Amino acid sequence: MESPEETQKIIQKAFQDPITDLLLKNSNLTKTQFETLMIDLLIDVMSEEKIPFKEKTLFRAKKVSRGSFSRTLGQGRRRVISSIFTIVLLSYVGVYDAKPFEEYQNLVEKLREYLTAIEGSGPRQSKAMLRRIEEELTEGIEALSRPTKLKMV
Repeated sequence: MESPEETQKIIQKAFQDPITDLLLKNSNLTKTQFETLMIDLLIDVMSEEKIPFKEKTLFRAKKVSRGSFSRTLGQGRRRVISSIFTIVLLSYVGVYDAKPFEEYQNLVEKLREYLTAIEGSGPRQSKAMLRRIEEELTEGIEALSRPTKLKMV
């Protein structure tokens, strides 16, 4: 397993990514819940052994107790699960067609293309591209949530 410092660098890199920042601001997760979920997932992926919460707390940017870490992780997980249930519910009652995640997957793929383009461009181009991404992402998600889009099929 990587050291707490190396894992912290990976997490901080995610927070420095402007697309992650944009998505997080518009998600139903707090920054702390997102950080805690990332730590829990990264440590489970990078370690072959079970790491207790007490040790996972060392990876947080701000020192917290085991109970606080556990509580924040539970809150984040519940919000993620709730979001998935909401989409499945709307699909079940006919608001979305049979493939509710397909259009969202298209948005995610477009974001990955933008990220690749940003990484290969200069700082001025990156800022302009990021503004365009934000506008297109906002428009795309708003379009998916318009009353004409949210209708019984």
